Amino acid sequence: MAQNTGRDLPKLMETAVKAIKKSSPGVNPYAVASATLQKSGSLRPGTNTATAKGVKRGQMTKAQRAKTR
Repeated sequence: MAQNTGRDLPKLMETAVKAIKKSSPGVNPYAVASATLQKSGSLRPGTNTATAKGVKRGQMTKAQRAKTR
């Protein structure tokens, strides 16, 4: 599994990767996070670049994100 050390990932992506690593060992957390965030519209399709929605959600706290779900 390739490591993404040194890459400039959006804050929302970093948070998702950390949560996936804890809950689902054995899967590629970067692939899962990328696919999920692209599907929800927080990342641009085919990239790891945050959309306006993704930037906004990345600045929210965990509790604030929970309220908007």
